[in-house]
Amino acid sequence: MVKINSKAQVGETLTWIVATILVVVLLIFFIFGSSLLSGTKKVSDTFRESLTSGQVQEGNDVFLQKSLFAYASIGSVSTQLELDKILEKMTLSGNFTGDYNQTKKEVLLNYNLK
Repeated sequence: MVKINSKAQVGETLTWIVATILVVVLLIFFIFGSSLLSGTKKVSDTFRESLTSGQVQEGNDVFLQKSLFAYASIGSVSTQLELDKILEKMTLSGNFTGDYNQTKKEVLLNYNLK
């Protein structure tokens, strides 16, 4: 009985081996591609448009912009004043690389345009 079905067993085994190898190769390809693309999405003051382009220096500090956006979205004036004092202290201590006043004007202007 085993000898009669041996050709079918070999054929099915080869099909599964080829399919498994194909899935593994595709998986490796997509993991490699996503790791290459992840290099363009870093949180910093530099930006890369694509894999082959060089890095471009952005003028503003991303973390300062996010902090100022949180400042603009707060409804309470007293909380805004407290946060403004904290952000000014952080700027004076060197935590942000961008110009605080200029970035604040830009963020508030963009926030008010919504």
